[in-house]
Amino acid sequence: MMTILKVTGLATVLLVPTALMAGETALDANGDGAVTMSEFNSAMPEAGVSVFAEIDADANGVLDAAELATAIDTGMLPDTSSEG
Repeated sequence: MMTILKVTGLATVLLVPTALMAGETALDANGDGAVTMSEFNSAMPEAGVSVFAEIDADANGVLDAAELATAIDTGMLPDTSSEG
């Protein structure tokens, strides 16, 4: 069980750069490690406020790498890690 948690944690850390990118447009425009609604809306205007709110699991008004990774895993956001 502990090994699974360690691997999952490592996977989350490794997903930080991928999760903060959407296609060629960085979601985290200012590079501070958090995606605000403004940044999200600029990168993905078609997604809208309701998608942002659904991804923002802790409702703190910003998306972190773990929330973005979960959104990718659940299909709410596209997985761009294999694009190149």
